[in-house]
Amino acid sequence: MWVDSRKIVDMQREKQAKSLALAERHLLDMEKSYERINKDLCDAYESYKLGMTDRETYLEQRKTYEQLFVRMQGNIEKQKAAVSKMATVDLPEVVGFEMLEGQMKLKKLNKEIVDAFVAEIVVHAKDRVEIKWKFRDEFQEAEIVENDRDIGGE
Repeated sequence: MWVDSRKIVDMQREKQAKSLALAERHLLDMEKSYERINKDLCDAYESYKLGMTDRETYLEQRKTYEQLFVRMQGNIEKQKAAVSKMATVDLPEVVGFEMLEGQMKLKKLNKEIVDAFVAEIVVHAKDRVEIKWKFRDEFQEAEIVENDRDIGGE
C-alpha cells in the first residue's frame, strides 16, 4: 500500500510541477503583453506628436489602452495569486489523502486513488455502496477473529 501511495504522490507532484510551470509561463506571457501594450501606447503618442495621427484618434487610442491596462493588471494580480497558491499546495491534500505518522487517511476519492486502492465498487441500492479495496482491512479481520472467538467460546 505504501508503494502505491508514493506512486500517487509522485504522479501528483509531476502534474503539479507541470501545472505550476504552465501557470508561470502564462503569467510571463501576460506581463509581456502588458509591456507590448505600453509600448504601443508610447508609439501612438509619438505618432500624434509627429503629426501622423490626429488628436482625436490618439485620445481614443489612449482611452482604449488605459482600459486594457486596468483589466490586464487585475488579471495579472489574479494569476500571481493563483501561481502563489499552486506553489504552496500540500500534495497529499491534493491527492486526496493526508499522511499522518506513517498512516494514510483518505479525504476524498479521485481517479488515482481509485486506480491504486479500489478493486471494485458495488452499488446495492440508493443508500448502500460497498467498496472492495485492493489491500486487506486489518480492522475488519480483527473484528472477524474476535467474533469467531466469541462464537467458539459459547
